[in-house]
Order: sequence, then structure tokens, then C-alpha cells
Amino acid sequence: MACVEGRARAYASSANLGPGFDVLAVALDAFYDEVYVEVCDAGGEAVAVVESVEGPYSAGIDLDGNTARLAVNALLEGERVGGVRAGISIYKSIPPGRGLGSSGASAAASVVAAARALGLNPSPHRLIGYAGLGESVSAGSPHYDNVAASLLGGLVVVAVRGREVLAAYRAPLDGAWFAIVVPMVEVPPSKTGFMRSVLPGTIPLGEAAANFGRSAALVAAAHHGDLEAMGRLMMSDDIVEPARSKFTPCYSEVKKAALESGALGFYLSGAGPAMVALARGRESAERIASSMREACSCCGDAIALPSSPAPGALEVEVV
Repeated sequence: MACVEGRARAYASSANLGPGFDVLAVALDAFYDEVYVEVCDAGGEAVAVVESVEGPYSAGIDLDGNTARLAVNALLEGERVGGVRAGISIYKSIPPGRGLGSSGASAAASVVAAARALGLNPSPHRLIGYAGLGESVSAGSPHYDNVAASLLGGLVVVAVRGREVLAAYRAPLDGAWFAIVVPMVEVPPSKTGFMRSVLPGTIPLGEAAANFGRSAALVAAAHHGDLEAMGRLMMSDDIVEPARSKFTPCYSEVKKAALESGALGFYLSGAGPAMVALARGRESAERIASSMREACSCCGDAIALPSSPAPGALEVEVV
């Protein structure tokens, strides 16, 4: 091998969907990252290096601590690839720090691109594991829900034990559309850590069991195409969202506007500040997104747009 190359695209993801904390996520086609990887013989230990980051949200991205670099390093080590240098170039069009899985998408695209370049075919579980380890540099610990959605596409449910991915499945989302609003407020670099720190340290068993049941029912509703039930279940979280919504700009105003505009459900996307509403069809999603943006004007600038469920990470032809 002299040099080989691969390119992949991975879409944004929105985690939790209400009661599914660290378990559920959906890939959304409103935003994507694209990663190009060139792998060359180098001798010695395998190493991954981020060489460039471009795109509308490239400013301030850390090259050394980048999720893509750590994810590719994890893949090289896990697949026992030695004596190579993997140069990584990223096109960044998912706004970081907004609760849209920006770091997870970069990690997902990077492992798919690197695996293609090397002619490897790791299982989806292994790819989720590698990408999750890479994403931990941004989130503080592996968050497999976001990377699983970006890798598999659609609505995913992921089960882990420690750092082992036990299962990851994709559920259908027939007819579902989403409206996204992204407040462009200033967020601290430690936003994810802070939004985890506000969560309760202990939860009564009955409350935890009730939330488990709601997240399971949400997946079942998706399988049956029952969007109305999905929407109700998205708004049934009694643990995480009530704690985080207090720190989310315009949360109450945006939720009210979404529901009055016909949204079937509404939830805080991951650690926020992005918020997502469930809709049936594009026209409805466009109307809801417009109402959400207007309601968010109390917080300053915001991006609002409709989105459909995205496919999993795609290999893109190198030209």
C-alpha cells in the first residue's frame, strides 16, 4: 500500500427524544459533516492526524483533540492496523455545541471513511464503538446514541454496558418529519458537562421504571407507524428534560408555539439548546419550524428548518 483514500458523509443526530436518555436518537438530514481520509505507509505505530477543517462551522475546531482523530485511532488500534499515517480532512456543516450530535457525526464519518480506505468491513457494533470512543473527547465520555444514529440512520435504540455496545437497532419512521429550531446563543465549551451536572444524582425506582417504559413504548410506536403516540411519549419525560429545560432559552415559548402549530410532539435535543418537534409531512414541519423560530426571537438569532430522517453514514465517491 502506498496511499489509499476514503470519503464519507454523516448526518446530524438528535438524542433522547424525551424519555430515552442516552438510549434513543434520530438522524436528521438538515445538517451533515463530510470527512476525507488518506492513509499512507509510514512505518512504526499507526497514527491519525487531522490536517484541515473547513466549512461554515469550522472556526475554533481543535485539531489535536478532534473527535475524528480519536475515532480513527480507535479503529486503527481495534482492527490491528499498524505502520500507517491517516490524514483527515473535515468539512464541518453541523453547528457544534447545539445538541445536534456535531462531534458524533464527525466521528461516524471518519471511521466509515477510514474503513473504506483500508478495505476493512467492521461490524456496525464495532464502528459504533470506535466512533463513540472518539466522540468522548467532546462529550467527556462515550455517548453511543448520537454516533449510532449518524452511523445507522433513522431512529436508533442502543444498549451498552460500560463501554461495550450490546445492541443497536434502527426503527422505521414512516411519514415522520421534524421541525428543528437552533438558538444561536453563546454556549460554554463545557455545556454538555454542565447539562449533565444539573440532572438528579438518584432517582426513585418507580420513576426510573416509568421512564424506561415510556422510551420502550416510543420505539414500539415508531415500529407501528403511530406518530401520534410517538409525539405524546416524547413529552412524557419526568427526569431529564424538566431539569434541563430550565437552562434552555425560550423553551416554554417555543414548545407552546410548536404545539399550537400542530406539532405531534416536542422535546429538547440532547443537551440543547436545539429543540425538535415531530410533524406529519414536510408542509406541516415547515409551518411548525416557522412558528418555533418566531417564538425563539426572544432569545436572539435562531436557525429553524424542517428535516426528514437521514440515512446512515454514506460512503462518498472520491473525486
